Amino acid sequence: MSSQAGIKYYHHGRFKVAGGVLPDAVTAYETFGDPKNPCIVYPTAYGGKLGLGGQTNLVGTGKVLDPEKYFIVTFALFCNGESSSPSNTPVPYNGPYFPYVSYTDNIRAQYAVLTKELGVSKVYSVVGFSMGGQQAYHWAVVFPDFVEKIAVIVSSARTSPHNQCLLEGPKSAMLASKDFDGGHYTSKPQHGMRAFGRVIIPWVFGQTWFREHSYLFDGDYDDLHTFIRGHGEAGWLENWDANDMIALLKTWQTGDISQVRDGGDYEKALRSIKAQTLLMPSNTDLMFPPEDSEVEMTYLQNAKLVLIDTTWGHNVGNGAPTDLDFFYHHGRFKVAGGILPDAVTAYQTYGDPQNPCIVFPTCYGAKLALGSKHHCLAESLIKSCQVLDPRRYFIVTFALFCNGEVCKSSSPSNTHAVLTKLLGVKKVFCVVGFSMGGQQAYHWPVVFPDFVDRFVAICTSARTSPHNRCFLEGPKSAMLASKDFEDGHYKTIPQHGIRAFGRVYCAWAYGQTWFREHKYLMDGEYPDLNAFIRERWEGRYLQYWDANDMVALLNTWQNGDISKVRDEGNYEKALSSIKAKALIMPSKTDLYFPVRLLFMQPEDSEIEVSLLKDAKLHVIPTVWGHVAGGGANPPDVEFISNNIRQFLDA
Repeated sequence: MSSQAGIKYYHHGRFKVAGGVLPDAVTAYETFGDPKNPCIVYPTAYGGKLGLGGQTNLVGTGKVLDPEKYFIVTFALFCNGESSSPSNTPVPYNGPYFPYVSYTDNIRAQYAVLTKELGVSKVYSVVGFSMGGQQAYHWAVVFPDFVEKIAVIVSSARTSPHNQCLLEGPKSAMLASKDFDGGHYTSKPQHGMRAFGRVIIPWVFGQTWFREHSYLFDGDYDDLHTFIRGHGEAGWLENWDANDMIALLKTWQTGDISQVRDGGDYEKALRSIKAQTLLMPSNTDLMFPPEDSEVEMTYLQNAKLVLIDTTWGHNVGNGAPTDLDFFYHHGRFKVAGGILPDAVTAYQTYGDPQNPCIVFPTCYGAKLALGSKHHCLAESLIKSCQVLDPRRYFIVTFALFCNGEVCKSSSPSNTHAVLTKLLGVKKVFCVVGFSMGGQQAYHWPVVFPDFVDRFVAICTSARTSPHNRCFLEGPKSAMLASKDFEDGHYKTIPQHGIRAFGRVYCAWAYGQTWFREHKYLMDGEYPDLNAFIRERWEGRYLQYWDANDMVALLNTWQNGDISKVRDEGNYEKALSSIKAKALIMPSKTDLYFPVRLLFMQPEDSEIEVSLLKDAKLHVIPTVWGHVAGGGANPPDVEFISNNIRQFLDA
């Protein structure tokens, strides 16, 4: 086995496994970071290979498994084609003669690599998805004093009877195929592998996911048939050996922590686990349903369960888009206009909860799932070595109510519940927000005056001015008056309304000089103004947004006013009551939150700074108008970053 870039191979020599002996067992692994840092083990799942990059979805600077903070070791399972497998083991244990390997065998082999080769004396955490999660469970049972924490993502402590049954389907399709030949094939058994892929693919994703045609993957596939062929067959045919697939499936089918030392006593095995445990099932997983995790929670001594609210089924743990977020269910939740029967707050976290907490709520047009696709300011500021460094701060980003991401939300009342009840935050060091996010930053120290130390308000104001409310009537009215909006009862996307909304809105987003200098061409990205409007404003709303969400969120913006919280409309009193330190950064050319051109001072912000007890004002010198605060223009991001850094360090 030749070494690929980054992949290392540890030779165990003669190694006993559950089904016999491997004369020269090999474990493939990769390492990331400094061995002096806390060690995190991240093993592969079914279908996972180190060489395919599947173990890097959570590993990277600024990600949850940050090599600058942890020493991460990724392991390839026996039978995955990289560690010892039927396909790479010489006679007499090649192909169908390869012995059965258990999870315990894998854990013993990984333990040998960690202790003998890498010098690891303690594992801080094992993080695993699916078969990786089952390995995490086994780690805590096989070596109970060696592992501090385990994170089990869409998995279980033992493979349930239903799970065993469903796996019989793809396995039988392979074994019964006309070209598998009992594992003695001399060329790739395409019929068997294709049948295997077609049998297993409907178990991988949720039923709603299929109903919503998510299998089209935003145009990657033309229809269900091409998806099945491309996603369900091709990956196996291109990257896998049939005997490896069958051997690894047997490890999965027989997974059960109670067989390690407790004689099949499942409850006793779970109760014996000392490691702190995080269980994250998917609410639409057909392989490892959340009920399995709920049962396990009743026996675990130190565990937390966080349900992933998703349509992506089992595949949510394998890097499915939009599901890197977390969701907090409030249950019945009172809002200004009535009641939400099951309110949900979506959020993302970066860094260590022990560090000072920074809250970063979204603005209009922003979604957590889109990230850098829309030049998101958060993506620019929340990175290693950037102003909001996850190695230094615990950053929590929240999505607004009405932004369309699974009834996602963000307001001080409901996000305070997430911070205190779920994340254990006792004090917020700073709230940073742009536009509607900045209005939320203003609301935080008014709603919870003793909970917030400071806030940063970028291109925003403490209340939506009459002019701002008036301008917002334009795009809203264009939507409501369109022939296909149907008072919000549309059955298909109201394209006319959304396109009109985008065209009315975009003229307000940038400064007049920005248009005069033809910056809408975006350095050649667009040939003319119409292409810019159609692609960037019509296209993005059509692609990512629901029309009712757009209108509902606009109403939140139009009604923004901190003086309504408890000061009965007394704006000056509300501002004067704020205890938190403030950094106010308006844009010189903002048409939403305007400037007084003669003195180059933003009117809204100038008034607010005069009333705040402890506030600094820094005007962003830009032609980019309102979006200067949104991360679109690198010089503006640098200006914002430098001022926030000084403010936080003061």
